[in-house]
Amino acid sequence: MLLIAGGNSPVPAGELTVRVLTGKPVDVSAFRLQANGKVAHDADMIFYGQRACREQAVVLRSEGTNTSYSLNVNRLPANIEKVAFTCTCNPGQTVSTLGHITIQIEQAGQVHIQANVEMQARTEGALILGECYRRNGQWKFRFVAQGFNGGLKPLAEFYGVVVDEDQTPASPPPSTTPPVGSPVPSSSTAAQAGQAPSPTINLSKISLTKQNPSVNLTKRQDYGLIKVNLNWHRGTHNGQGFLSGIFGSSGVDLDLGAFVRMKDGSADIVQALGNRFGDLNRPPFVRLLEDDRTGASQSGEWLHINGDNWKHISEVLVFAFIYQGVPDWTKTDGAVTITVPNEPPVETRLTEGGRTKCMCAVARLINDNGVITVQRLDRYFSGHEELDSAFGWGFRWRAGSK
Repeated sequence: MLLIAGGNSPVPAGELTVRVLTGKPVDVSAFRLQANGKVAHDADMIFYGQRACREQAVVLRSEGTNTSYSLNVNRLPANIEKVAFTCTCNPGQTVSTLGHITIQIEQAGQVHIQANVEMQARTEGALILGECYRRNGQWKFRFVAQGFNGGLKPLAEFYGVVVDEDQTPASPPPSTTPPVGSPVPSSSTAAQAGQAPSPTINLSKISLTKQNPSVNLTKRQDYGLIKVNLNWHRGTHNGQGFLSGIFGSSGVDLDLGAFVRMKDGSADIVQALGNRFGDLNRPPFVRLLEDDRTGASQSGEWLHINGDNWKHISEVLVFAFIYQGVPDWTKTDGAVTITVPNEPPVETRLTEGGRTKCMCAVARLINDNGVITVQRLDRYFSGHEELDSAFGWGFRWRAGSK
Protein backbone atom coordinates (compact mmCIF):
# COMPACT_ATOMS: atom_id res chain seq x y z
CA MET A 1 0.00 0.00 0.00
CA LEU A 2 1.28 3.46 -0.92
CA LEU A 3 0.54 6.13 1.69
CA ILE A 4 0.47 9.90 1.42
CA ALA A 5 1.28 12.20 4.34
CA GLY A 6 -1.35 11.74 7.05
CA GLY A 7 -2.44 8.34 5.75
CA ASN A 8 -2.45 5.20 7.87
CA SER A 9 -2.78 1.47 7.44
CA PRO A 10 -2.78 -1.63 9.68
CA VAL A 11 0.54 -3.44 9.97
CA PRO A 12 0.94 -7.23 9.88
CA ALA A 13 1.34 -9.12 13.14
CA GLY A 14 4.74 -10.53 14.08
CA GLU A 15 8.28 -9.47 13.26
CA LEU A 16 8.50 -6.43 10.96
CA THR A 17 11.25 -4.50 9.22
CA VAL A 18 10.99 -0.72 9.11
CA ARG A 19 13.25 0.45 6.29
CA VAL A 20 14.31 4.00 5.41
CA LEU A 21 15.87 4.51 1.96
CA THR A 22 17.63 7.79 1.23
CA GLY A 23 19.83 9.26 -1.48
CA LYS A 24 22.55 10.17 1.03
CA PRO A 25 23.41 8.69 4.46
CA VAL A 26 21.26 9.92 7.35
CA ASP A 27 20.86 9.08 11.02
CA VAL A 28 17.55 7.34 11.68
CA SER A 29 16.29 7.12 15.26
CA ALA A 30 13.33 5.38 16.88
CA PHE A 31 11.49 6.55 20.01
CA ARG A 32 9.24 4.31 22.09
CA LEU A 33 6.53 6.59 23.42
CA GLN A 34 3.92 6.48 26.17
CA ALA A 35 0.37 7.82 25.83
CA ASN A 36 1.67 11.35 26.55
CA GLY A 37 3.97 11.18 23.53
CA LYS A 38 7.14 11.05 25.64
CA VAL A 39 9.75 8.40 26.40
CA ALA A 40 9.71 6.80 29.83
CA HIS A 41 13.51 6.48 30.15
CA ASP A 42 16.70 6.54 28.10
CA ALA A 43 16.29 2.95 26.86
CA ASP A 44 13.30 4.12 24.81
CA MET A 45 15.52 5.96 22.33
CA ILE A 46 17.10 3.55 19.82
CA PHE A 47 19.78 5.07 17.58
CA TYR A 48 23.44 4.72 16.57
CA GLY A 49 24.57 5.09 20.19
CA GLN A 50 22.04 2.62 21.62
CA ARG A 51 21.03 0.09 19.02
CA ALA A 52 18.37 -1.92 20.88
CA CYS A 53 15.86 -1.67 23.71
CA ARG A 54 15.87 -4.11 26.59
CA GLU A 55 13.23 -6.46 25.21
CA GLN A 56 14.80 -6.42 21.71
CA ALA A 57 11.44 -5.20 20.44
CA VAL A 58 13.12 -2.39 18.47
CA VAL A 59 16.61 -3.02 17.09
CA LEU A 60 18.69 -0.89 14.71
CA ARG A 61 20.07 -3.36 12.16
CA SER A 62 21.74 -1.26 9.47
CA GLU A 63 22.55 2.37 8.72
CA GLY A 64 23.49 4.65 5.84
CA THR A 65 21.29 5.06 2.78
CA ASN A 66 19.41 1.85 3.60
CA THR A 67 18.60 1.98 7.31
CA SER A 68 16.59 -0.88 8.78
CA TYR A 69 15.01 -1.54 12.14
CA SER A 70 13.47 -4.79 13.29
CA LEU A 71 10.20 -4.15 15.11
CA ASN A 72 8.21 -6.71 17.07
CA VAL A 73 5.18 -4.98 18.56
CA ASN A 74 4.27 -8.12 20.54
CA ARG A 75 7.36 -7.56 22.69
CA LEU A 76 6.60 -3.93 23.51
CA PRO A 77 5.60 -3.21 27.13
CA ALA A 78 1.97 -2.31 27.79
CA ASN A 79 2.84 1.33 28.54
CA ILE A 80 4.27 1.88 25.04
CA GLU A 81 1.57 3.23 22.73
CA LYS A 82 3.66 4.39 19.81
CA VAL A 83 7.07 3.99 18.11
CA ALA A 84 8.13 7.06 16.12
CA PHE A 85 10.79 6.91 13.40
CA THR A 86 12.80 10.02 12.55
CA CYS A 87 15.74 10.94 10.35
CA THR A 88 18.41 13.60 10.85
CA CYS A 89 20.60 15.04 8.10
CA ASN A 90 24.35 15.32 8.45
CA PRO A 91 25.73 18.79 9.26
CA GLY A 92 25.42 21.20 6.35
CA GLN A 93 22.62 19.22 4.67
CA THR A 94 18.88 19.72 4.49
CA VAL A 95 16.11 17.29 3.61
CA SER A 96 15.96 18.55 0.02
CA THR A 97 19.64 17.64 -0.53
CA LEU A 98 19.07 13.95 0.22
CA GLY A 99 17.65 13.15 -3.21
CA HIS A 100 14.84 10.92 -1.99
CA ILE A 101 13.41 9.49 1.24
CA THR A 102 11.18 6.42 1.41
CA ILE A 103 9.95 4.65 4.52
CA GLN A 104 8.42 1.21 4.21
CA ILE A 105 7.08 -1.58 6.39
CA GLU A 106 8.19 -5.05 5.36
CA GLN A 107 7.64 -8.60 6.52
CA ALA A 108 9.50 -11.68 5.26
CA GLY A 109 11.01 -9.65 2.41
CA GLN A 110 7.67 -8.30 1.17
CA VAL A 111 6.83 -4.57 1.25
CA HIS A 112 3.39 -4.05 2.84
CA ILE A 113 3.43 -0.26 3.26
CA GLN A 114 5.46 2.34 1.39
CA ALA A 115 5.54 6.13 1.70
CA ASN A 116 7.63 8.67 -0.21
CA VAL A 117 8.55 12.05 1.25
CA GLU A 118 7.86 15.07 -0.94
CA MET A 119 11.33 16.60 -1.31
CA GLN A 120 10.74 19.89 -3.10
CA ALA A 121 11.68 23.06 -1.16
CA ARG A 122 12.36 21.17 2.09
CA THR A 123 14.76 23.26 4.15
CA GLU A 124 14.54 21.31 7.41
CA GLY A 125 17.43 19.37 8.91
CA ALA A 126 15.30 16.52 10.22
CA LEU A 127 11.98 14.74 9.71
CA ILE A 128 9.49 12.83 11.80
CA LEU A 129 8.90 10.15 9.19
CA GLY A 130 6.17 7.98 10.62
CA GLU A 131 4.69 6.24 13.63
CA CYS A 132 3.62 2.72 14.47
CA TYR A 133 0.84 3.17 17.00
CA ARG A 134 -1.66 1.12 19.00
CA ARG A 135 -5.37 1.72 18.29
CA ASN A 136 -8.15 -0.42 19.77
CA GLY A 137 -5.82 -3.35 20.29
CA GLN A 138 -4.45 -3.21 16.74
CA TRP A 139 -1.16 -1.74 15.51
CA LYS A 140 -1.14 0.69 12.60
CA PHE A 141 1.39 2.81 10.75
CA ARG A 142 0.86 6.52 10.07
CA PHE A 143 2.98 8.40 7.52
CA VAL A 144 3.80 11.77 9.12
CA ALA A 145 6.56 13.45 7.01
CA GLN A 146 6.73 16.42 9.41
CA GLY A 147 9.75 18.69 9.02
CA PHE A 148 11.85 19.62 12.01
CA ASN A 149 14.43 22.41 12.19
CA GLY A 150 17.51 21.44 14.14
CA GLY A 151 19.53 18.30 14.70
CA LEU A 152 19.10 15.18 16.75
CA LYS A 153 19.33 16.96 20.11
CA PRO A 154 16.16 19.09 19.80
CA LEU A 155 14.40 16.15 18.17
CA ALA A 156 15.25 13.92 21.14
CA GLU A 157 14.20 16.66 23.57
CA PHE A 158 10.87 16.98 21.76
CA TYR A 159 10.18 13.38 22.76
CA GLY A 160 11.17 13.97 26.39
CA VAL A 161 14.81 12.88 26.36
CA VAL A 162 17.17 15.09 28.36
CA VAL A 163 20.45 15.10 26.48
CA ASP A 164 23.80 14.99 28.25
CA GLU A 165 25.28 18.45 27.67
CA ASP A 166 28.86 17.28 28.29
CA GLN A 167 29.46 15.98 24.78
CA THR A 168 30.52 16.89 21.27
CA PRO A 169 27.35 17.92 19.41
CA ALA A 170 26.16 15.36 16.89
CA SER A 171 24.90 18.16 14.66
CA PRO A 172 24.83 21.96 14.54
CA PRO A 173 22.63 23.83 17.04
CA PRO A 174 18.96 24.18 16.01
CA SER A 175 17.95 27.29 14.13
CA THR A 176 14.32 27.30 15.21
CA THR A 177 12.03 25.69 17.73
CA PRO A 178 10.65 22.13 17.44
CA PRO A 179 7.31 21.47 15.76
CA VAL A 180 4.20 22.85 17.35
CA GLY A 181 2.71 20.34 19.71
CA SER A 182 4.20 19.75 23.11
CA PRO A 183 7.00 21.89 24.53
CA VAL A 184 9.42 19.84 26.61
CA PRO A 185 9.87 21.02 30.20
CA SER A 186 13.42 21.49 31.41
CA SER A 187 14.76 19.12 34.04
CA SER A 188 14.58 21.88 36.64
CA THR A 189 10.93 22.53 35.78
CA ALA A 190 10.18 18.86 36.09
CA ALA A 191 11.90 18.74 39.47
CA GLN A 192 9.88 21.70 40.74
CA ALA A 193 6.71 19.96 39.62
CA GLY A 194 7.65 16.88 41.63
CA GLN A 195 8.02 14.69 38.56
CA ALA A 196 10.48 11.82 38.25
CA PRO A 197 13.89 12.82 36.84
CA SER A 198 13.98 12.88 33.04
CA PRO A 199 16.13 10.33 31.21
CA THR A 200 19.53 11.42 29.98
CA ILE A 201 21.44 10.20 26.96
CA ASN A 202 24.58 11.09 25.03
CA LEU A 203 24.12 11.74 21.30
CA SER A 204 27.78 12.11 20.33
CA LYS A 205 29.12 10.31 17.28
CA ILE A 206 32.52 10.68 15.62
CA SER A 207 32.55 10.34 11.83
CA LEU A 208 35.98 9.88 10.29
CA THR A 209 36.32 11.44 6.82
CA LYS A 210 39.03 12.56 4.39
CA GLN A 211 39.01 15.94 6.11
CA ASN A 212 39.02 14.45 9.64
CA PRO A 213 40.74 11.06 9.32
CA SER A 214 41.71 10.29 12.92
CA VAL A 215 40.69 10.66 16.55
CA ASN A 216 42.40 10.04 19.90
CA LEU A 217 40.23 8.44 22.56
CA THR A 218 40.50 9.17 26.27
CA LYS A 219 43.48 7.43 27.88
CA ARG A 220 42.57 4.83 30.49
CA GLN A 221 43.99 1.68 31.99
CA ASP A 222 41.06 -0.52 31.02
CA TYR A 223 39.11 0.13 27.82
CA GLY A 224 36.71 -2.75 28.40
CA LEU A 225 35.18 -4.69 25.52
CA ILE A 226 35.82 -2.87 22.23
CA LYS A 227 33.33 -3.79 19.51
CA VAL A 228 33.93 -3.38 15.77
CA ASN A 229 30.88 -3.77 13.51
CA LEU A 230 30.78 -4.07 9.72
CA ASN A 231 27.42 -3.52 8.06
CA TRP A 232 26.45 -3.18 4.42
CA HIS A 233 23.73 -3.66 1.79
CA ARG A 234 23.55 -7.38 1.22
CA GLY A 235 21.31 -7.48 -1.84
CA THR A 236 18.90 -10.38 -1.81
CA HIS A 237 19.26 -14.13 -1.50
CA ASN A 238 15.99 -15.12 -3.11
CA GLY A 239 16.27 -13.25 -6.40
CA GLN A 240 13.68 -10.66 -5.34
CA GLY A 241 13.96 -7.14 -4.08
CA PHE A 242 15.31 -3.85 -5.34
CA LEU A 243 19.00 -4.86 -5.01
CA SER A 244 18.76 -8.13 -6.90
CA GLY A 245 19.73 -6.45 -10.12
CA ILE A 246 22.91 -5.13 -8.53
CA PHE A 247 24.24 -8.22 -6.80
CA GLY A 248 22.31 -11.04 -8.44
CA SER A 249 20.15 -13.58 -6.65
CA SER A 250 22.86 -14.69 -4.24
CA GLY A 251 23.48 -11.25 -2.70
CA VAL A 252 26.87 -10.03 -1.55
CA ASP A 253 28.94 -11.35 1.34
CA LEU A 254 31.42 -8.99 3.00
CA ASP A 255 33.85 -10.45 5.51
CA LEU A 256 35.42 -8.61 8.43
CA GLY A 257 38.94 -9.30 9.66
CA ALA A 258 42.02 -7.80 11.26
CA PHE A 259 45.79 -7.86 11.32
CA VAL A 260 46.96 -7.67 14.95
CA ARG A 261 50.48 -6.69 16.01
CA MET A 262 51.49 -7.27 19.63
CA LYS A 263 53.90 -5.19 21.70
CA ASP A 264 56.40 -8.09 21.68
CA GLY A 265 56.60 -7.85 17.86
CA SER A 266 54.52 -10.92 17.06
CA ALA A 267 51.61 -10.63 14.63
CA ASP A 268 48.44 -12.57 13.89
CA ILE A 269 45.47 -12.56 11.51
CA VAL A 270 41.84 -12.79 12.61
CA GLN A 271 39.33 -13.71 9.90
CA ALA A 272 36.82 -16.38 8.90
CA LEU A 273 39.02 -17.44 5.98
CA GLY A 274 41.00 -20.40 7.27
CA ASN A 275 38.88 -20.45 10.45
CA ARG A 276 41.23 -18.00 12.18
CA PHE A 277 38.64 -16.59 14.58
CA GLY A 278 41.17 -15.47 17.19
CA ASP A 279 40.89 -15.47 20.98
CA LEU A 280 39.59 -12.79 23.33
CA ASN A 281 41.38 -13.97 26.49
CA ARG A 282 44.76 -14.93 25.02
CA PRO A 283 46.92 -13.31 22.32
CA PRO A 284 45.93 -11.74 20.00
CA PHE A 285 43.10 -10.66 22.39
CA VAL A 286 40.89 -10.19 19.32
CA ARG A 287 37.96 -12.44 18.43
CA LEU A 288 35.79 -12.55 15.31
CA LEU A 289 32.27 -13.55 16.20
CA GLU A 290 30.72 -16.34 14.15
CA ASP A 291 30.93 -15.54 10.46
CA ASP A 292 27.58 -14.84 8.79
CA ARG A 293 27.98 -17.10 5.79
CA THR A 294 24.33 -16.82 4.74
CA GLY A 295 24.10 -13.02 4.67
CA ALA A 296 20.87 -13.31 6.67
CA SER A 297 22.11 -11.42 9.72
CA GLN A 298 20.92 -7.82 9.64
CA SER A 299 23.42 -6.68 12.27
CA GLY A 300 26.44 -7.43 10.08
CA GLU A 301 29.71 -8.91 11.31
CA TRP A 302 31.38 -8.24 14.64
CA LEU A 303 34.98 -8.20 15.86
CA HIS A 304 35.68 -7.90 19.59
CA ILE A 305 38.89 -6.56 21.13
CA ASN A 306 39.78 -7.18 24.79
CA GLY A 307 40.47 -3.63 25.98
CA ASP A 308 41.65 -4.97 29.34
CA ASN A 309 44.75 -6.13 27.47
CA TRP A 310 45.20 -3.08 25.23
CA LYS A 311 48.62 -2.55 26.82
CA HIS A 312 49.80 -5.75 25.08
CA ILE A 313 48.56 -4.68 21.64
CA SER A 314 50.51 -2.36 19.34
CA GLU A 315 48.07 -2.08 16.42
CA VAL A 316 44.87 -3.57 15.01
CA LEU A 317 44.32 -3.03 11.27
CA VAL A 318 40.66 -3.66 10.43
CA PHE A 319 39.88 -4.83 6.90
CA ALA A 320 36.88 -5.99 4.89
CA PHE A 321 36.75 -7.99 1.70
CA ILE A 322 34.07 -9.11 -0.72
CA TYR A 323 34.05 -12.90 -0.34
CA GLN A 324 31.01 -13.44 -2.55
CA GLY A 325 29.45 -11.27 -5.22
CA VAL A 326 30.71 -8.75 -7.77
CA PRO A 327 33.36 -6.42 -6.26
CA ASP A 328 31.40 -3.18 -6.51
CA TRP A 329 31.95 -1.17 -3.35
CA THR A 330 29.85 1.70 -4.66
CA LYS A 331 26.71 -0.40 -4.12
CA THR A 332 27.46 -1.88 -0.69
CA ASP A 333 27.06 1.34 1.37
CA GLY A 334 29.50 -0.31 3.79
CA ALA A 335 30.24 1.19 7.19
CA VAL A 336 32.42 0.19 10.13
CA THR A 337 31.51 1.39 13.60
CA ILE A 338 33.95 1.10 16.51
CA THR A 339 32.35 1.22 19.94
CA VAL A 340 34.45 1.70 23.07
CA PRO A 341 32.71 1.86 26.47
CA ASN A 342 32.18 5.45 27.69
CA GLU A 343 33.29 6.87 24.33
CA PRO A 344 31.19 8.12 21.39
CA PRO A 345 30.90 5.54 18.60
CA VAL A 346 33.46 6.08 15.85
CA GLU A 347 32.15 5.54 12.31
CA THR A 348 33.93 5.36 8.98
CA ARG A 349 32.26 4.63 5.67
CA LEU A 350 33.67 2.61 2.76
CA THR A 351 33.30 5.32 0.13
CA GLU A 352 36.37 5.26 -2.13
CA GLY A 353 36.21 1.75 -3.59
CA GLY A 354 35.50 1.06 -7.23
CA ARG A 355 34.52 -2.07 -9.09
CA THR A 356 37.79 -3.96 -9.43
CA LYS A 357 39.35 -4.32 -5.96
CA CYS A 358 37.87 -6.85 -3.52
CA MET A 359 39.80 -5.81 -0.39
CA CYS A 360 39.48 -2.70 1.78
CA ALA A 361 41.82 -1.54 4.55
CA VAL A 362 39.16 0.22 6.61
CA ALA A 363 40.86 1.65 9.69
CA ARG A 364 43.51 0.96 12.27
CA LEU A 365 43.56 1.25 16.03
CA ILE A 366 47.04 2.27 17.18
CA ASN A 367 48.39 2.06 20.73
CA ASP A 368 49.97 5.50 21.16
CA ASN A 369 51.51 5.35 24.65
CA GLY A 370 48.36 3.69 25.98
CA VAL A 371 45.91 5.90 24.07
CA ILE A 372 43.73 4.40 21.34
CA THR A 373 44.19 6.38 18.13
CA VAL A 374 41.66 5.45 15.43
CA GLN A 375 42.79 6.24 11.87
CA ARG A 376 40.57 6.06 8.80
CA LEU A 377 42.28 4.28 5.87
CA ASP A 378 39.62 3.46 3.25
CA ARG A 379 42.21 2.08 0.80
CA TYR A 380 41.47 -0.73 -1.66
CA PHE A 381 43.53 -3.70 -2.86
CA SER A 382 43.27 -6.81 -5.00
CA GLY A 383 43.74 -9.14 -2.03
CA HIS A 384 45.35 -9.89 1.32
CA GLU A 385 48.91 -10.04 0.03
CA GLU A 386 48.74 -6.64 -1.66
CA LEU A 387 47.25 -5.07 1.47
CA ASP A 388 49.94 -6.70 3.60
CA SER A 389 52.69 -5.33 1.34
CA ALA A 390 51.25 -1.81 1.42
CA PHE A 391 51.40 -1.65 5.22
CA GLY A 392 54.49 -3.81 5.81
CA TRP A 393 53.08 -6.63 7.93
CA GLY A 394 55.22 -9.42 6.40
CA PHE A 395 52.81 -12.39 6.49
CA ARG A 396 53.29 -15.44 4.26
CA TRP A 397 50.22 -16.10 2.10
CA ARG A 398 48.60 -19.10 0.46
CA ALA A 399 45.10 -19.74 -0.93
CA GLY A 400 42.39 -20.51 1.60
CA SER A 401 38.64 -20.89 2.04
CA LYS A 402 36.02 -20.83 4.76
